[in-house]
Amino acid sequence: MSRNIQQQSKIHISYLKLFWLFMIGSLLGVILEGLFCYFRYGNWETHVVSIWGPFCILYGFGAAGFYVCHVILCHKNKYLQFLIYCIIGFTIELLGGYILEFGLHMRAWNYTDHFLNFRGYVSLQMTILWGFVGTAFSYFAPSIEKVLKKMESSKWKVACYMLTVFMIVNFLLTSVSIIRWKDRHFDIPAQNTFEQFIDRTYDDTFMSNRFCEWSFLN
Repeated sequence: MSRNIQQQSKIHISYLKLFWLFMIGSLLGVILEGLFCYFRYGNWETHVVSIWGPFCILYGFGAAGFYVCHVILCHKNKYLQFLIYCIIGFTIELLGGYILEFGLHMRAWNYTDHFLNFRGYVSLQMTILWGFVGTAFSYFAPSIEKVLKKMESSKWKVACYMLTVFMIVNFLLTSVSIIRWKDRHFDIPAQNTFEQFIDRTYDDTFMSNRFCEWSFLN
């Protein structure tokens, strides 16, 4: 046990590691949620939060957050770790729900049918589930760390920086497209040539198909 703790204390948190965890978590979360919908409802649904590529940033931030907590709390009590993982998931969903409702007047998920939920953003059931997911992540963390160490070569660093630029452009464009989607819903016309381009390229049909779980609150 003491040897494992000593090894964990030598682990350093770097942007490179967090970026790849973010990318893998964003992609893997979409795949797993798609499989869940397929086996439960009989059809595949791609729950993405990006214009380009199958990425969901909530899962990406969750994976990166779980990693940071594992490194910091690896020597702490397992029950405390479980609680922290619950808090991470709870916080991500709560903030995401507030941003969608009060920033965009939209909703992307709804837990109102869950026991002890708050505004449909978070619920006891999903908070506990986040705790178990984080605990499972912690269990596989040593193997994940070995993979991440192999991705510290110069080639992986170049790929990381190139993909970082791509993801920044991707999510900036995604943000603008979502805002214009909201503005069109409330009959706010495009104010310039760029917004007109966004309206033509990413119209309401495209956006409603791309973000299939999202809906306007009114």
